[in-house]
Amino acid sequence: MQLAGKLPTHVVAGKAPALMYSDYQLKRLSAQSRWGLEIVQRIGLPLLLLWGGARFIMGVSLVYLLHCVTLELLLKVLTIFTDPAGVQPKASETAPELVDEQKSLPLRGCKAVAGELSLPKLQTQPSKRSSKASSEPPAGQQMEYGGSTSSTSRSFLHLGRKPKEETALGIVEDEAWLQRRRCLREGAEVHRQVRQYVQQKVRPGMELLEIAEMVEQASSSLVGFDPRNPLRRGWAFPTGLSLNEVAAHDTVNPGDPARWLQPADILKIDFGVHVQGNILDSAFSVSFDPMHDELMRTVQEATETGIRNAGPDAWISEISSQIREVMESGEVHRPDGKVFRVKVIKNLTGHLIGPYKIHAGKSLPSVNTGGRERMLAGELWAVETFGSVGGLGYVGNGGNCSHFMRSSGSAPAQWQRSILSSSAVNLLDLIDQRFGTLAFCPRWILQATQQKKPKTATSDQRWWASPLDELCNVGVVNRFPPLADLRGSYTAQYEHTILLGSSHKEVLTRGDDY
Repeated sequence: MQLAGKLPTHVVAGKAPALMYSDYQLKRLSAQSRWGLEIVQRIGLPLLLLWGGARFIMGVSLVYLLHCVTLELLLKVLTIFTDPAGVQPKASETAPELVDEQKSLPLRGCKAVAGELSLPKLQTQPSKRSSKASSEPPAGQQMEYGGSTSSTSRSFLHLGRKPKEETALGIVEDEAWLQRRRCLREGAEVHRQVRQYVQQKVRPGMELLEIAEMVEQASSSLVGFDPRNPLRRGWAFPTGLSLNEVAAHDTVNPGDPARWLQPADILKIDFGVHVQGNILDSAFSVSFDPMHDELMRTVQEATETGIRNAGPDAWISEISSQIREVMESGEVHRPDGKVFRVKVIKNLTGHLIGPYKIHAGKSLPSVNTGGRERMLAGELWAVETFGSVGGLGYVGNGGNCSHFMRSSGSAPAQWQRSILSSSAVNLLDLIDQRFGTLAFCPRWILQATQQKKPKTATSDQRWWASPLDELCNVGVVNRFPPLADLRGSYTAQYEHTILLGSSHKEVLTRGDDY
């Protein structure tokens, strides 16, 4: 009895029948194939593109990129709950009333330097340099590679590169190399003297504008800034004065409400100078409350770890892993008995420094991002780390922008210039003439305008806002807004500039204070 009808014509006696599918099965397989192909197209292909973009364009792993995206979203959500109106902390119109005991609290975060330093008078004209002043400036801290002080420690010279490449990297200490190093050492000595003076003067109850002007007047005078030749010597970037949860890129804008340093605050002071475009970048944290001591000590140790492990042919990812290990081993014990882990701030990095360029391409993250770059001999690095307590270990836009920089050294395209107002074009010309590719802030724009045309200076402290917005909107100037962790958290920063030589590295900005 045949239940399924006639046998298929292709069945041959003595042989196994070929595999057959019904129309229903074929349709089901076709649907499954289409479904699988759709998954690949909608999920697999975007993930592949993300991986390729992260790895080959951004130089980071996909895991790190997705982690940062998650933290960015979490930071925005938590900020909405902690500060639903998005309002900045209300600034006091008058100085806080502090008792004498609070005003005399000792400075914490850096070693006190003996002796009283006086503020150098601001030079409106460049001084004639004596033979003593033109001699070789003091060297920074000399460190052997591998973190050893022994002369037998490993040398990173000649690790498979051609001699021509080594010469291009500045390994050969010719006259150009020596002149560059001389300029860097001169700028480093200016930085040491300025910050030692500031450390003696900073006290609770000071206005942040007063601190910024103190730093800038002293550094301008000591470095020999000449307004007639503004790009030869001067400031490298705006004086960073970042309070508490704000980790970086904050300073005082003209017309802003006054802000005052409180006894319980932690302040990051980040400033730089340059000599003939050779930039020195160094930063430190100060406070008056012992509650912040453990945080500052941990961040300083993390920065020292980065410096100790830096060297030619060192993998940046390995240095980053070591920095994170030290940072996240730190603990902060609060007076109420609570213990907080120090979190490394994952999206703030050290960076390569180039002539007249504070960020010259490579970065030194404080976490392993999966990058595959090495340090090279002859490079100038700003090794900096940031730690956070009570936050996410991730920073986002923290308020009104005060740091700006030209997007490139080239002139704007014709279409960009054609849509700019005359005031924006005039401001762009002033920026190019006064700052070039160096970072700047609106306070400096006002100063440059008053020096250039003192009789036409306006009383409007925010006339720059509209033309500067125009320049940013068309892409010829970039904004670098304040970067902050969660409201109520505390952040700390330490930074040094190091030069990778042929046989040793030099911590140029090292001082007795940190």
